[in-house]
Amino acid sequence: MDSQGGDLAEILSKSIGVPIARAKSLLESKSTRVMRYRKIRYITLRRDLAGHYEGTTILIDEDTGEYRIVEGYPHIRRILLLSKAVPQHFIDEVIVEEKMDGHNVRVVLFKDMILALTRGGYVCPYTTHKVNHKYRKQIIRLLDDLGHDSVIAGEVVGMENPYTRYHYPEAPQWDYFIFDIFKEGSPIPVAARRDLIDKHGLRNVPVHGRYRKEDWQSILEVARSLEDLGREGIILKDPLYRVDPLKYTTSYINVRDIREGMTYPFDEGHTFIFPRVLRQMFKAIEEGWSEDELKRQAALLGEAILIPAVEGIRRFIIEGKLAEEFTLTFHDLDALEEFLSYSASLGVPLTIISMNRGDGIIKVRVQKPKRTPDYYKRILRTGFSPLD
Repeated sequence: MDSQGGDLAEILSKSIGVPIARAKSLLESKSTRVMRYRKIRYITLRRDLAGHYEGTTILIDEDTGEYRIVEGYPHIRRILLLSKAVPQHFIDEVIVEEKMDGHNVRVVLFKDMILALTRGGYVCPYTTHKVNHKYRKQIIRLLDDLGHDSVIAGEVVGMENPYTRYHYPEAPQWDYFIFDIFKEGSPIPVAARRDLIDKHGLRNVPVHGRYRKEDWQSILEVARSLEDLGREGIILKDPLYRVDPLKYTTSYINVRDIREGMTYPFDEGHTFIFPRVLRQMFKAIEEGWSEDELKRQAALLGEAILIPAVEGIRRFIIEGKLAEEFTLTFHDLDALEEFLSYSASLGVPLTIISMNRGDGIIKVRVQKPKRTPDYYKRILRTGFSPLD
């Protein structure tokens, strides 16, 4: 199959509904990316295109030319003021589910393979490996029940993953919590989804109640209770998906994200700060923070911005390096090699620091490079700012 024209362009043209000339142009642009996973060639959309979401993936069997389009996961609008958004947006009732702190993964069946797709539309070898090892039989049964063209969407959480790491007592290492199932392109009702997931031995995201839309104060209390537990936030859903879901995050996660982002400020910090400061500004208004609470939150915010950044510079000066490190677990070496190759193909070469084997598990400590040390090196050498 010609990867830059011919069959590939025809498949893209048919999948997203654009003329063949436009499809060829897209394949040569930064709007798409062509990747491979085993005997599957796939195209991922890197922005919204022709009515399809960013992260949409077209999976293609290299042997037969059969293909399938998997729509990207829709963007969920963020709430700054529950008191305004909830009564205006929802029709009558609201189901409150927990917004877990991990990464969004769609799971699909294609050519007898269970594949895990990232939010960006890439087949992640590591997540695919973990999902298959832990839940393959359950997912197959679920899709047999629903239809093989269905799409499962959920959050991968736990400390053993290469993207977002947060310790959940109920999932300390790695697990997959489902928050949506799309059948024939539409999400199935919340209660039906939860029943199906339970029936097939999979895990639902936690649910925190069902409220009338006018009862936004009770919903705010749910968010506050999660704040006390150091959890991320909530997703608000119409029981029948008559309107789109909304999301709302806690102060804890707003400040923590800034703290983590500012460890590598030239990689993530500057994009993390203002959106999260904005969230805190309106939480202060809606929750009626006292002057003492405002000063406490301001101190936490300032510490989150400055302290990790300064500690990172000091570490770089002493050690001469600054990189993200984390642990992954595999059940065979082939899966490890696939993931390393995949990361390198995305421009993120990982370095293995240590590897241990036992009880059928390969535990690997890896290091992910960052751009921030290059900026530090230049600043410490010249004294000039790279920003202004």
